[in-house]
Amino acid sequence: MRWAQGVRAVGLGILAWLITRADWGQLHAHLVGVDIHYLLAMPLFTVLMVAVRAWRWNRLLGVHGAPFSPWRAWTAYATGVFLGAFTPGRLGDLAKALYARDERGLPWSQALAGAVLDRLFDVVCMGLLALWALAHLGWLGAWRGGGLPTESGWVLGGLLFAVAVGAGCVRLMLRTQLSHAGTLVRLKAFLGGMGDQVSMLFRAVGKSALALTLLAYIIYFAQTICIARALYLPLSAADVVAAIVLVGLASFLPLSVAGLGTREGLLALIMAHRAVPESLEAALAYSALFFAFCFAIPGLLGFACFWARPLSLGALRNTASSEFNAGEDG
Repeated sequence: MRWAQGVRAVGLGILAWLITRADWGQLHAHLVGVDIHYLLAMPLFTVLMVAVRAWRWNRLLGVHGAPFSPWRAWTAYATGVFLGAFTPGRLGDLAKALYARDERGLPWSQALAGAVLDRLFDVVCMGLLALWALAHLGWLGAWRGGGLPTESGWVLGGLLFAVAVGAGCVRLMLRTQLSHAGTLVRLKAFLGGMGDQVSMLFRAVGKSALALTLLAYIIYFAQTICIARALYLPLSAADVVAAIVLVGLASFLPLSVAGLGTREGLLALIMAHRAVPESLEAALAYSALFFAFCFAIPGLLGFACFWARPLSLGALRNTASSEFNAGEDG
């Protein structure tokens, strides 16, 4: 899978390029001038956000009469956050499904459907918010009208190139995988069965799960706004939310590790568009705190949970592959 490693290196290349163009003195000034009082609440935001999302996932498992205890749901979900932060293919979601299968006795199709729908709530929510974010920022209009600074244009061009490269590599991967005899047939059967399971879950608890999704994002956006306030960034709360929505949507593309590079590029572009002084350095400072409190701290908590009840990543990949190829429920 060398091609996948190359794609993920694209984001790191963008990050390296941005860092070489930054003024380190200004970046240092942003970081040392941070208001520490806002940062003290960051771990609490993380714990609450994971708790709400674990509650949502547990509601989906409860449809099959196999929910976890609240604490075990939290630790399993945190483990998924840890694994999903650095592994390709969103193995964090598969980890949750494997815990549900092994510890709650669910068939693999039911366990995986719960994890898939749990992720779909986030993807759909972010997709809808992205439309609002683009309208709020007036991004496309400014780009077409030449309203973006030259350096921001280069950043946007680089990000679009990275997306194109990633899309091309994903297409190549799919063509390679589906060229094997019988793979397309198994894929259709697998997706058809998964769709039935997901539809059933949504009909059962869709409304409450949507409410929990909104609550989780309220907590998440409050956290990201606090990071902006800690750095004294002259951005409105709506500006921060719009930026984070677009950053979050970009993170679903397999272009980097933990969003590094694509996050900083988008933040630099948006801050330049909003005329934030020292926009590149401000974006790098914000990204550093965002990474620390929205990735590192959740990752450390998830690692502790993973350490307590570890999963073999090799076994996780093999389980998913064998279940797909066999077309069985588990």
